[in-house]
Amino acid sequence: MRKILTVLLFAGAIWACNNNKPGENKNYNNPVEADEHHSGAASGKLELNKGAKWKTDSTTDQNVNHLKLILTKFDNGGDKSLSAYKKAQNDLQHGIDKMIAECQMEGANHLALHKWLEPLVARMTVFKRALTETAAAEDLKGIQAQVNLYSQYFEL
Repeated sequence: MRKILTVLLFAGAIWACNNNKPGENKNYNNPVEADEHHSGAASGKLELNKGAKWKTDSTTDQNVNHLKLILTKFDNGGDKSLSAYKKAQNDLQHGIDKMIAECQMEGANHLALHKWLEPLVARMTVFKRALTETAAAEDLKGIQAQVNLYSQYFEL
């Protein structure tokens, strides 16, 4: 039941993030970008924007920095029990949910952010299923690697 609620919450947040009215979203001035935005074109490989980093907003940047802080605190903590990993998972999920709920980015920058976010969400799904400290440690390494990619592809 909890998994279903998590999936529904994430789907609703993504929908809310993408549910802009035509008058409020400058992408509707370009039908190709608008169609790509709503057709799942966010899937695919994250690349730089013609050699430059994608632009992000301060809210998204702060939320990503919060995710990095959660990971740093866990790394620096001594408790590496399965329950500690579950707490880190819960903290990270809340951080991701907050970032999605507060998303106000638009256009190509927003699509690029989804290319970064979708693998992170997929990694979180696997992390939630970890049954041992070893599996959780491996899953968390993958999450940390994905979170760290943000600064390689995005800037304020």
